[in-house]
Amino acid sequence: MARLVLHERNVPYAIKVGDQEVHICACGLSGNKPYCDGTHKKTLDEKDQTFIYDKEGRTKLTSFYPKN
Repeated sequence: MARLVLHERNVPYAIKVGDQEVHICACGLSGNKPYCDGTHKKTLDEKDQTFIYDKEGRTKLTSFYPKN
């Protein structure tokens, strides 16, 4: 079954593990999940828009339903 997963955060979660800090992917685009690999930087210009990311890049998703 195909699924559309919406990630609404474009920065990673910083978590302390002992005396180290690890960064957990929150954008869903990291190639090294669950850890952040910096791919979220592609999403920093998104403002009130939804994009679908694939190997070719990103495509703006246009909704036919008004936002409430």
